[in-house]
Amino acid sequence: MNWQIIKTEAEYQKAIKRTMKIFHAVEGTVEDDELALLLVLVKDYESKHVHLPEIDPIDVVKL
Repeated sequence: MNWQIIKTEAEYQKAIKRTMKIFHAVEGTVEDDELALLLVLVKDYESKHVHLPEIDPIDVVKL
């Protein structure tokens, strides 16, 4: 597949699904190259669209 910059949630979900499918690709294969690209694209999308709430470390310890 020809991957491009992920712009929508649907594209993100598709990329995540494919990433999980080829996560253990053998080094030096086409799937390994695809995985490396997908990881960059997913990280880029997540850095722009996924915002984790700030959590007080003391609250975490209490849990």
